[in-house]
Amino acid sequence: MDDTDADESVSRRGFLRTAAGTAAVAGASGTAAAQEGGSGGGSAKTVTVGPGGALTFEPAELTIAPGTSVKFTWGSSGHNVNPDSGKWGHQPIEDKGFSFTTPPFQQTGEHPYVCDPHESAGMTGTIIVQQGGASSGSSEPPIPGFAKSLGVAASTFLLSTLGLAYFFMRYGGDFEGDAE
Repeated sequence: MDDTDADESVSRRGFLRTAAGTAAVAGASGTAAAQEGGSGGGSAKTVTVGPGGALTFEPAELTIAPGTSVKFTWGSSGHNVNPDSGKWGHQPIEDKGFSFTTPPFQQTGEHPYVCDPHESAGMTGTIIVQQGGASSGSSEPPIPGFAKSLGVAASTFLLSTLGLAYFFMRYGGDFEGDAE
């Protein structure tokens, strides 16, 4: 190895620091992705009531799995949530910042609801409860959290393999040195 190669080369220590840092970031990303994930029933989904002063529910149609609760959060004042049937809604008029969570929906089917003061303006919504859980209208990605973690782990493995390949191509695999 001559002087020009030494100036352009990557030190072993620098390469290992970079590889270790990349692996740590990838591992932390996988852990965060797994914690964000979740599927099926059991966790509450959120509907915003009057987001930004609009006379709508966001989303207006929400599909959930049986056993899932829905959290309604007021984005503006002067609204309520009144179901067409059942007692899961909240009839009193509330102001921005208020929220309530329904009991878990067990019965499959459509559960329409309205905001009484703004029904004539089209402020209506529907909760669809079906086997298989969230589909259209859901804010969750269709990929479960463990699949994202598996993808991050596979990517980390591939990057590590590429890093080792670079290391061995650059420095060779013979570390016995010259015997004197």
